[in-house]
Parts: sequence; C-alpha cells; structure tokens
Amino acid sequence: MKIQWRFGFLAAFVVALFALFPQITVWTERGGDFNGVFASNDLDEPAYAAYLQALIDGRPRKNDPYSGRDETPENPQPESIFSIQFAAPYFVAIPARILGLNASQMFVGLLAIASFFTALAMFWLLAQMTEDNRLAAIGTLVIMFGGALASGNGVIREFLGGTAYPFLPFLRRYIPAVAFPFFFALFGFVWIALKSEIKRTKYVSSILAGLCFGFLVFSYFYLWTTAAAFLFALTIIWLVVRPENWKRNLPFLLLTDVIAFLFLLPYAYLLSNRAASTDAIQLLVFTHAPDLLRVPAIVCYVALLILALAIVLKFARIKQLSTIFLIAFAVVPFIVFNQQVITGRSLQPFHYEFYVVNYLVALSVVLTLTIFLKHIKLPKLYSTILLIVGISAVVWGYLEVKYTTKLLVYWNVERDEAMPISKRLVELAKENETLYGKNAVTLNLDYIQADNQPVVAPNAVLWARHQHVFAGVGWEENKTRYYQLLYYSGRDANRLRQDFKNGDIEAYMALFGWDRFNATLSVNARPLTVGEVEEEVRRYDAFYKNFSFAQAAAPTLSFVVVPKNGNWDLSNLERWYELDAGEDFGKFTLHKAKLKAAN
Repeated sequence: MKIQWRFGFLAAFVVALFALFPQITVWTERGGDFNGVFASNDLDEPAYAAYLQALIDGRPRKNDPYSGRDETPENPQPESIFSIQFAAPYFVAIPARILGLNASQMFVGLLAIASFFTALAMFWLLAQMTEDNRLAAIGTLVIMFGGALASGNGVIREFLGGTAYPFLPFLRRYIPAVAFPFFFALFGFVWIALKSEIKRTKYVSSILAGLCFGFLVFSYFYLWTTAAAFLFALTIIWLVVRPENWKRNLPFLLLTDVIAFLFLLPYAYLLSNRAASTDAIQLLVFTHAPDLLRVPAIVCYVALLILALAIVLKFARIKQLSTIFLIAFAVVPFIVFNQQVITGRSLQPFHYEFYVVNYLVALSVVLTLTIFLKHIKLPKLYSTILLIVGISAVVWGYLEVKYTTKLLVYWNVERDEAMPISKRLVELAKENETLYGKNAVTLNLDYIQADNQPVVAPNAVLWARHQHVFAGVGWEENKTRYYQLLYYSGRDANRLRQDFKNGDIEAYMALFGWDRFNATLSVNARPLTVGEVEEEVRRYDAFYKNFSFAQAAAPTLSFVVVPKNGNWDLSNLERWYELDAGEDFGKFTLHKAKLKAAN
C-alpha cells in the first residue's frame, strides 16, 4: 500500500499544536515579564532538565547537578538512573550544544518535535497495519489524545470529581518524550520484517527494530521492558499460531530478539554499578503478588473478547499478521503488570499505567474497532464515521490539554519568577568558576526555586526535592541536608511537627520517602504512623539543639536565596555565616555567604 504522508503530517501537526498548549499558557500568563522558563507538565521534569543542562555544559555522564559531585578520576561515582538512561538526554544535548541552546529552550522545542514525530511514527505503523491512510490519521489522533483516558487519568478525572492529571503523558520530557517515536518505530519495523516478501528488506527491518530497542534500553526502563514484553509475546504467539512457516519469518523476528538481548548486556553492567541507595529510592519491592485489575489491563481484556467475537464472526483470521500483532499488543499489560509473579520484583508499576502501556491499550482498541469498520460496505457511512471520530478526538484532545494544563499554571509562573536569580548565578559562575561554580553550595529557602535552580545555574544546592534521586547524595545525607535547611530557616522541632500535621509534602519526601505519602507509587506502600513521625521529630530536635561548626561547614555555603515574601528568621544561619547586603531579583534576594571562623 502506498502511504499518503499528507494524512500523517496533518495528524502530527494537530498533535504538535496541542502539545504547545502549556507553553502558550505560560507565555500568556507572564506576558512581557516572561523570563524564559519551559512550561513543565510534570513535577519530575526539572530533574531531567537539570541533568540535560549539565550535559550541555560539558559535564560528564555521571554528573549530579544538585550536589555538584560529578565523576572525576579522583572521585569515581556510581551509576544513577540518569547516567544509565543516557541515550535520550545525549540525543538532545548534542544538538543543543551545536546550536547554542540551553535545556529550557530545548524542552520547549521538545513539546513540538517529540509530539510531531511520535504521531508520525504512529501513523506509519497504523497505515501499514490497516492499509487505510485516513483511518491511520484518525487513529493516530485517537491514540495520542486518548492515552491518558486509557489509563483512567487525564481530563476524565476532572469530570468524575477529581483533578485532571497528567498532561499528555507521553510528552514528559525528556523521557518518555524523546524515546517514544523509536518505541512505535520498533513495531513498524517488526511488521515490515514479517510482512515483506523481500529478504533484504526483512533483514534491514529486523536490524532497525533491534537498534530502536537499543535506544529504548538506554533511554527509559518502562519503554524497553514494554517493548521486550511485546517481542516475547509476539514470538510465542507466532510459534503457536503459525508453526508451519517458521523458517520463512521467525528467523527475522528472532534476529530482532537477539539484537535486543545484546543491548541488555552493557545495560546489565551499568545497572550492576548503580548507587547502593537506588533500589530503595526507586521503590523496588520484592513481591510475587499478581496485579490483574489495573484499568489498562481491563480494557485489553475487553479488547481480546471483542477480537474473539470478530474471529468467530469471521471478520478476522487468527493467522492473519494484524490479528497476531493485536493479540501481542493486548497481552502486554498482563505481562508487565504481573512479571513479578515470576521475577519477584516490582518497580513502580504505575509508570507503565501512566506513560507507556496505556498507549498500547489505545492502539489495541483502535485496531480492534478497525476490524469492524473495515466491514462497512457503504463508503459514505464509512467516511462519516471517520469524520465523527476524528472531530471527537480533536475535541477530546483540546479538553485534555486545557484541563490538565491549568493544574500547574501557578507552579510554572512561580518557576518563571525565580529565573532571574538563576541567571545571576550563571553570571557569577562565569566571572569566577572556582568560587561560584558547580561546587558553590546555595541555601534555597523556597522549595520551587531550589528544585529548578540547577535547570539553569551550575551551582549545587543544599537541599531540593529531587536531590536524592542522583548518586551524589545518599539517603541519610539527604535527610541531614534537609535538617540543615530547617535549622538555617529557624524552624525548630515544633515547627517540623506542625509541618507533618499540615501534610507538608517536602517534609514527608525528605524524611520518609515518596511512597509514604502517596500509596500509588508502590504496591507495598505503608502509611505513616504517629510513632514514626514523633521519632523523626525527636531526631531533628536533637540535631537542632546540638548543631555545631562542623555541621555548618559540611557543606560550606556560598549563597543564600531568600524569598521576599515572609518574615524569615535567619538568626541560626547568621550565627555561623556572614551575609552581604544582597542583590534583589524580582521576588528573591541573593546573598553571598562566608563561613565565620570556628569559636
């Protein structure tokens, strides 16, 4: 079938236009006061942007933008989830350095570029599988805008009385956004390898599929494991359903499998050198409990039942390649949500639900409905149905981006208002790298500013929300740094106790871990007890009352960023540090700090 790319480009353009909605919203909100922040759609994006900026600045693969502790011959560092998943950030950092762009600018561009090419890859896959360009374009819109719905998230939560979240999940930058086009391209190449009658084409497609898998391996754990589940399912189903011609096509599928396995060898080596705290931080759980009733899995169970009906009605044939692919797509959720039954390990399975498997679910639904649509013999009725579905997909897409964007508007505006401070720190680092570069530690009294400062400035921070996910700072040191932050800001044990009572997310994350306040993050989430909270308050009380010069000097502060709103008690800080008069930048004051001599 001749692919008519104009349909694909049209669908991709619509997806890319909607993808820019959050950035357009920030531009509109800030107007002439806009300072250059990228509109973030996910609370984890600043950490990814900070790592990307470090690569753009020429820092090594094993870098820690929050602590400044990078890999050196004298100071080797363990692997982190960022250094292991390096392919996607380098894919962005290299052109950024060539073009002279920073991480914030690249993240803005990624909204349009990643969405465009993901939609184009999806169109290419659907066009081959359905042999209908118009249907492929409409199906692309349905899948790209319906991915959140397929997991029971997005705007549907708003309509059911909750909060619309997340924004188009596949666009979380830089993962899975950068790797997503390769994810769907892999399926397209496997399709060609099994469909083509030309041996050279089959070999080339098999190899390209394997290379796509390799990019996924070093980009995003949940993408490559989902792709691996698909390849495993497809291989088994092919052996069961079409054993008679295995010599003709199975070798090409196995070629992709072998290439995929070879990429896992260096990956396993990097993983074996991960930081000791990685498993705990990433909430690795040891369990054999099945997980059968997540929304994407349920939808696929229904899709398989409908497919079975289509086979009974002879609308589809079990040995047909499109049917085999559809079955493989539909069983992937069951595999990834239940692999722990065999492996005994579960790693935040909600990531599959939110960011990856939900799109395969939407793809399975589209392919299942296509079976019945293709049997409509009236051209006008067929065209009318496609038109209605296409318009509905666009309307739903608009609702998705509108409602999910508004949740983080305030946060994005706050981040933009903090940009002048970060830009000033960049200037100071250029003036004197030794004094004010990446090893100069900043005390940031505003949590939002702290977490976003490394996105722009090279300076280390005393504590930030995402600091502990890098390898430079272990879990216990992360807690100690949070204690120091509380101490310097004049907050005693009673204030910490009140923070817990008020549900302060930062306090819970810093001192107990993410899963202790959000049960969706782990299958074995344990709610906090009053006793645990009180014990932590007692520990901090002892820390507060026995604070010493040695603690003030480790790490030694170079800067202090103080928000102008609020009456800050800096007496504890000024006991150990001399602060200059400071420079005002919008809502913040930047002080240079000098450690006093020991008494």
